[in-house]
Amino acid sequence: MRNIDLIRQVISASENNWPHVLGCLNINVPDSPRRHAPCPACGGKDRFRFDDNGRGSFICNQCGAGDGLDLIKRVNNCDTTEAALLAADVLGIDYRTTETPEATSQKREQLETERQRREQERLKRAEKDEQQRRDTFSRQFDDMRRKAVNGKSDYLVAKGVGDFTFPVLPDGSLLLALVDKSGAVTAAQTITSHGEKRLLTGSAKRGAYHAINAPETTQSILIAEGLATALSAHLIRPEALTVAAIDAGNLLYVAQVLRDKFPSAQIIIAADNDHSEGRQNTGRIAAEKAALSVSGWVALPPTDHKADWNDYHQKHGIKCATEAFNKSMYQPQGNGVKHEPQTIEGSDFKVMDTDPLKPRIESREDGIYWVSPRADSQSGEIINNESWLCSPLSVIGTGRDDKDQYLILRWLSFGSETPTTAAIPLADIGEREGWRTLKAGGVNVTTKSSLRAILADWLQRSGSRELWRVAHATGWQCGAYIMPDGEIIGTPENPVLFSGRSSAAAGYTVSGSAKSWRDNVARLAFGNYSMMTGIGAALAAPLIGLVGADGFGIHFYEQSSAGKTTTANVASSLYGNPDLLRLTWYGTALGLANEAAAHNDGLMPLDEVGQGADPVSVSQSAYALFNGVGKLQGAKDGGNRDLKRWRTVAISTGEMDLETFIA
Repeated sequence: MRNIDLIRQVISASENNWPHVLGCLNINVPDSPRRHAPCPACGGKDRFRFDDNGRGSFICNQCGAGDGLDLIKRVNNCDTTEAALLAADVLGIDYRTTETPEATSQKREQLETERQRREQERLKRAEKDEQQRRDTFSRQFDDMRRKAVNGKSDYLVAKGVGDFTFPVLPDGSLLLALVDKSGAVTAAQTITSHGEKRLLTGSAKRGAYHAINAPETTQSILIAEGLATALSAHLIRPEALTVAAIDAGNLLYVAQVLRDKFPSAQIIIAADNDHSEGRQNTGRIAAEKAALSVSGWVALPPTDHKADWNDYHQKHGIKCATEAFNKSMYQPQGNGVKHEPQTIEGSDFKVMDTDPLKPRIESREDGIYWVSPRADSQSGEIINNESWLCSPLSVIGTGRDDKDQYLILRWLSFGSETPTTAAIPLADIGEREGWRTLKAGGVNVTTKSSLRAILADWLQRSGSRELWRVAHATGWQCGAYIMPDGEIIGTPENPVLFSGRSSAAAGYTVSGSAKSWRDNVARLAFGNYSMMTGIGAALAAPLIGLVGADGFGIHFYEQSSAGKTTTANVASSLYGNPDLLRLTWYGTALGLANEAAAHNDGLMPLDEVGQGADPVSVSQSAYALFNGVGKLQGAKDGGNRDLKRWRTVAISTGEMDLETFIA
């Protein structure tokens, strides 16, 4: 069954049955459209209403509205097809069955016909409701307009801007008409002489405004909340087009309407400073959101108490208000305000860095998140929808060996005290192999393929572009010495990372001092030629590469309890814990070759040659070990893999010599 057919069938089967479907998916919705409840998607308290209407319709003041499938998508963070599959399981729809092309075509036509019928009915109802609203508003506004007479308003006189005339009703109330983007009157407000404000029934306020003036050319626009504030702003900047948006919630929509109408104009929000201890400054927040949506600016009254520009104008006069207006202007950002001013037309502005509505990746202490902001359709508030991508992870550089490119990543695994730094092949980023490597290393990664794609894109584009050298062998690399556990001694010419792995890496530990080793180990070995030889080989191992010498091996053989293993332990004590550093001949030729590369320019202790699988394997491994070159192998994509090369000093032990054992 095609995805679109499944979605249509689920919608049809769920009609008038959405509460049951959602309940079976553990999505709790209120049993009445009049009752508010916590939103199951965003968790908002008492802001969710389930209207149903046969389609599972819901409205959340925080995360928006939608139908039943939308709610399943948001709760489970999945796409429409996955949501339909979840609902299909509840409804018992077998989406795996195959149908004849004729049956499928007929069902599809029936579903499409039904969908079109429901859509036409919905459009007709919506058109009827809208027409009824317009008629109600028009009758009431026309009746009031006939009764009103142009004159001065007592309300505006009390506000210090009484020279402006407006339609005034017989009871002294001011009638303020609001127009939409086409210039048609779609809403109106009455303001009594005491300042009580009320919208007329049926008003379509969203995006509607009242223009104070009509300049010949519109280079700048001032948007204020209330009428009195807009009139004071007009006196401050008489050359600008000044409009009143009526309230803070309408600032965003009016700003967007005027941006569409005047694309190149400078838009300034003359904000209300709703300062109050312990509470949000709603006027400033609404103004900044509106400014952000149109790349505009905000002018906020510089007070430590609740005030708008009309209050400031009345208290300080028009001259001081103009100076304060110009100095207070700034351009907001997504997470605050830049404090480096830039002068534009005599005012101080701060340049905006980011778009707050642009989806982004955020790296936090508890992980990496995909944040997709959107503006609430009712309040204009910016809501950040977040999706978890992975546990904390950082890109610290780009790596390269002689052939391939890598990303150098760093993370702290759960329970670990030291961060892990690893080179992940760039070809594996976004692929199953790459995710497997990260998860095996202790990084928790989302299982959702769509979010993994976002994470893979971010990994390739973020972090430092510093070039690292990826080394597949230890020893001297880029002017520094790499230990088999990855520790770097010295300062490399370029950042370097050992990408191999030794099974004895845990043995490279530090204990005591050089003096204590000389007093308690080297002094006691004096005169014991086998131990002195072992110590000499251990000290020579890091030097063979510097002097251009080849690697070599020493095999100590004797019967049991003769001190062979002790000799190897004394030599290994220069590097760490002898018991953990000790390797064995019992292994594959490839395993020994990998260990040799991990002990390049170092000591490689091998115990008990008699434990080798068979003489032939030991012979081949010994030859490769002392030859310093790995096995020639083909590559999956054609050609051959790069040969592994090393220079190592090996100390081997056993109860018989190698020649006898191999023979």
